[in-house]
Amino acid sequence: MTLDLMRCRVCNSDIVASAFDDEGPSLTSIRTVLDVRTQVWLCDNCGHAQSPDLPNILEFYDTNYRISLDIDGHDQVYENRAGEQVFRTVYQAELVQALDLPKAANVMDFGAGKATTLQQLLKVWPDVVPYVFDVSTDYAEYWADWVPINQQATYELPQDWTTKFDLITAHFVLEHVADPVKVFKDISRCLLPDGKLFFSVPNAETNSGDLLVVDHLNHFTLSSVTFALAQAKLIIENIDCDAFSGAFVIIAKKGLPKIDSFHDNKILTNVLFEWEAILQKLKNTEHDAPLAIYGAGFYGSLIATRLNGSIDCFLDKNPYLQNCSHLNIPILNPNDCPNDVKAVIVGLNPARAREILGNSIEWLPNGAELVYLD
Repeated sequence: MTLDLMRCRVCNSDIVASAFDDEGPSLTSIRTVLDVRTQVWLCDNCGHAQSPDLPNILEFYDTNYRISLDIDGHDQVYENRAGEQVFRTVYQAELVQALDLPKAANVMDFGAGKATTLQQLLKVWPDVVPYVFDVSTDYAEYWADWVPINQQATYELPQDWTTKFDLITAHFVLEHVADPVKVFKDISRCLLPDGKLFFSVPNAETNSGDLLVVDHLNHFTLSSVTFALAQAKLIIENIDCDAFSGAFVIIAKKGLPKIDSFHDNKILTNVLFEWEAILQKLKNTEHDAPLAIYGAGFYGSLIATRLNGSIDCFLDKNPYLQNCSHLNIPILNPNDCPNDVKAVIVGLNPARAREILGNSIEWLPNGAELVYLD
């Protein structure tokens, strides 16, 4: 793939020019800073949005993409429910539990990582037969105590797993793959005739920062994910745009699909224009007063890499991040926000930042200002 022409990863059409091109620095989904450009290409045929391959992409996922490995028990906070934090893997398991599975179902977690979601599922469905797959051996030690070795696979799905599974789950995995159609075909091969694929991928229209995540090679639209599934002879049984904030949650099954219409890229084009303006504004911002960033995830990290000036701290409610440092900046509980901070930039999804933060800002020092990206 060259800088002046790309092939759509979904429909193989030519894309003749990028819709977004920024010199960086760029950020991965695990907040690693990479010295590559951030680019987004939009396909006018199937509505897919995509980013170029990372250098040495196979090695990156095999040895460098160590999600949640550096902190024991690490998880991401999904939401605060009735005053308590709900973590992402727990919530993902809750979504899967709504499915109707046969007794002793064979369930494979594709792109499993530590397979924490599958572990959570086994607490509710102890008769499930667990299988795990990933493109790295880094997680094998976390599978060893509860997944038999013949139910583990790395790098390639075994041929003897063909037509084996009642359910295959893939939680925020398919946005990372260079050839999503091939992956869907491999998954389809492994499903029983009446098996189900349950997967989630970011929805860039409602979680626009996904377009800037440099290791998310795919930014699916409803049109492009339907098209990709169709080429693997899979059809969407159910799609939910609200079950997981900022994502599509999809149940697919084997079948012969009909594709009637394609997606209009105007929304994504406008979103990319908005991000160009936001990033330029951050680059031009100079400050002397003590400054904090609320949120140490992707959005907060993006702000930190673009601001012209020092940052005193990140503020984050995730207990697994607190009292650590990121980008050489300490991460504090919001309640420990230094009293001399004069401004707090909100590093959350701009579309939901005010809703997420709400009125729970008793931690904000007197006289300090909240600054939203929009």
